[in-house]
Amino acid sequence: MKSTLKHLLWSLVFAMLVLNNARAGVNDDIAALEDQRIAAYLVSDAAPLEKIFADEMTYVHSSGIADTKRKVIDSFTSGDLKIHKFDREEMKVREIGDLVLATAIGKVELTMKGKEAKFSLRYSALYAKRPGGWQIVYYQGTRLP
Repeated sequence: MKSTLKHLLWSLVFAMLVLNNARAGVNDDIAALEDQRIAAYLVSDAAPLEKIFADEMTYVHSSGIADTKRKVIDSFTSGDLKIHKFDREEMKVREIGDLVLATAIGKVELTMKGKEAKFSLRYSALYAKRPGGWQIVYYQGTRLP
């Protein structure tokens, strides 16, 4: 009996370690994608965004305007939107089945159609696991007071 209980406890400990390592891997993957997304914003590089944004993505800007993947990427490539600075703080990653929700605070400096803006926002990026990797299917940013 003691041997069976001991085996059961070791199996439980092993399962918990495997689960924690899997979660750490997902957290690292999403953090890396968030870093790539922000880096692409800063240099207006569409290629990483094409991979990170799902085709059916809805992107709700801090202004409340909702855009498609194509409109968001086009705003960078056209020069209408230029992000000069994006500092991310307090990022949290939560797994929800096959989805991952990344939330954070961003401190942003940008130019939108020639108008300068500087603000902080709280954002959520919902990632879905796809055959090619994680992709954002929904994004929403809300300006902080």
